[in-house]
Amino acid sequence: MSAPAPPRKSSLPSRFWLFWSCLTAGSLADGMTLIALTWAAATVTDNAFSIALVAMAERLPWLLFALPVGALVDRLPRVGLMAVTGAARAAAMLVLGVLLLTTDVPVAVLALFALFFGATEVAYGVAADTAVPLLVPGQSLARANGHVRASQILSNDFVGRPLGGLLLKSGLAVPFLGNALLNGASAGALLLMRRRVTDPPPPAPTENGSVRAELGAGLKLVWRDPLLRVLAASAVVLNSFYATMLAGQVLFVRETLGLDALGYALLLSCAALGGVAGSQYARRLLDRWGVERSLTAALWVMALCFLGVGLMSTVPVVVGLYALASAGVALWSVTTLTVRQLAVPDAKLGRVNATFRTVTFGMSAVGMLLGGLLVEAAAGPLGLRDALRVPYLASGAAYLLLAGFLRLRLGDDRIVTGKRGESDRQDASGGR
Repeated sequence: MSAPAPPRKSSLPSRFWLFWSCLTAGSLADGMTLIALTWAAATVTDNAFSIALVAMAERLPWLLFALPVGALVDRLPRVGLMAVTGAARAAAMLVLGVLLLTTDVPVAVLALFALFFGATEVAYGVAADTAVPLLVPGQSLARANGHVRASQILSNDFVGRPLGGLLLKSGLAVPFLGNALLNGASAGALLLMRRRVTDPPPPAPTENGSVRAELGAGLKLVWRDPLLRVLAASAVVLNSFYATMLAGQVLFVRETLGLDALGYALLLSCAALGGVAGSQYARRLLDRWGVERSLTAALWVMALCFLGVGLMSTVPVVVGLYALASAGVALWSVTTLTVRQLAVPDAKLGRVNATFRTVTFGMSAVGMLLGGLLVEAAAGPLGLRDALRVPYLASGAAYLLLAGFLRLRLGDDRIVTGKRGESDRQDASGGR
């Protein structure tokens, strides 16, 4: 059954915008912290593998915990779960900030905090993806997802990272203390608004016997549905290679491009503009091109841009390529998330989203580890400066192959998954 593209005009309820504001504050806090974590590790060591371990620790919980968290999301109030995990994240960042103010923090401790930060992000992220269909009507999902994705990119990359870079000049602890403040405020607002959201009924009694049975139901849905299965397999490849670039990105910027912490943050901020544009235009492109063409176009853009980054050293050119690549990433993200939300019943959406988060963010933990090893192996014959280009070149080549794979498997935009019936979908246009 084909999942119809949403109509072009639809209004979004006020409760969505309150939810959006909370996500924006949390994303701003995350942007400040993510650049600070890797930069703090880089001040302790210049070993690419050690820095990659810190980055990997932040992604590893997606591989370990996302599936059981998905089952919990389908059982628990989603906005309330976001509030609790946001508060836990604020507390952890406060502790890390105090430690950085009072002592020297080794890489191993930074990795432990990154691991906890990632664990809370698992529950927060899966619950957020799953809560959007409860806040807006089905025909507005693509538009709402575009606003959420644009806000995350703008606040995380465009504002949060340069702000984190500026705050780093005042001390390593400052971005983490700022994170605690923003996440604490966001958690409080989410706790207040959770009464305005009606969660779907818990899983059916036949599934409710154990978490394992519920996880199996979500995995079976992804595996048996041809489109979801292809998208999940593609996500493994895309995110694994993307993570190989992220593993050495801070060293690439510092050693190959010659930028400092603020320059690194500004590079990512300028690149984020492309992501915002891609998010805002994703719905229009999805309406015009359909799923298959939108996804293959996103892959072609990412492939050519990352190949260019791997071959260039001129900072303005690299900035432009990063921006175009971010637009492709945003188009991919909005398209795949909208397809899942339209195709999967609300009662199973948490587990399906968790499955996708596992294969995307979870496999990125493996990709980061491999990226660090790849750079270390290539540094011998090439030198560190040129070895840091290798992950970009490898990712660009892999994305070209993946685009061809999707073209063959999806062909003519065939969406064969069954979309949610109107009886299963709550009318989210009420309760404004």
